[in-house]
Amino acid sequence: MLAFIDESGHPHPNDPNERAVIVASCIEESDARKIAGAVHALKRDTLQRERMELKGRSLLNRRTFRKKSDYALFLEEFFSALLDMPIVIFAIVIERPDSIQEAESDFLPRQFQFLVERIQLLADERGQMATILFDGDGGLFGGLSQKFNSFLYRSQLGQSWNRITDAPFFVDSKTSVGIQIADMAASAARHYYEAELHHRQPPADDLFLLAIRRYYRIIERKTVNLTSLEGFDRYGIYRMPARADGGA
Repeated sequence: MLAFIDESGHPHPNDPNERAVIVASCIEESDARKIAGAVHALKRDTLQRERMELKGRSLLNRRTFRKKSDYALFLEEFFSALLDMPIVIFAIVIERPDSIQEAESDFLPRQFQFLVERIQLLADERGQMATILFDGDGGLFGGLSQKFNSFLYRSQLGQSWNRITDAPFFVDSKTSVGIQIADMAASAARHYYEAELHHRQPPADDLFLLAIRRYYRIIERKTVNLTSLEGFDRYGIYRMPARADGGA
């Protein structure tokens, strides 16, 4: 299984977003080529731009629904197609912290711990190994590559993740459809929570927020809730507070 990880927003006190979202799009290796082909065909047939990189910040915004009807149509087609793709999505929603969280050099940010635990549980349920693929390079988050490996081999929890392959890969989102799917899902989920749509209905004339609600509901249908080895619920979409002292 391949687990592509990307984020929208960043959990930092100076980030303009109230919340950040990190997403994993989990795809069976045997399905990856078929899914990539379907997305490329959708870009070609709807936008005539097969090489276009899907980025939530470029597509999922109010300008798209005011001035770019071709992009708006593509979004509808993309999320409708996503509903039928053999993909499992996990998302961690993080509140913006009030201060910079100091951490040890080998500390894997907690949102990644929560996300990878869900990937581990899904892989274990399926009797598979899971390879983690991040957008960008290993220098992210002050050296994400080293932090990931350190956590995997030096912590009790990381050592228990026996379905996670030995090292993550860092890939270019321009050429990875799996990362692009994670990016789009993360952006839709972030807009959903930024607009407080989990507490209120969008205005009837707000085409952007109405679309965001539709897309989020598709993401909900693509996730699964799991149970940890200790018997605790591990929800497919989890809202993590700014400071988290325990797993969920």
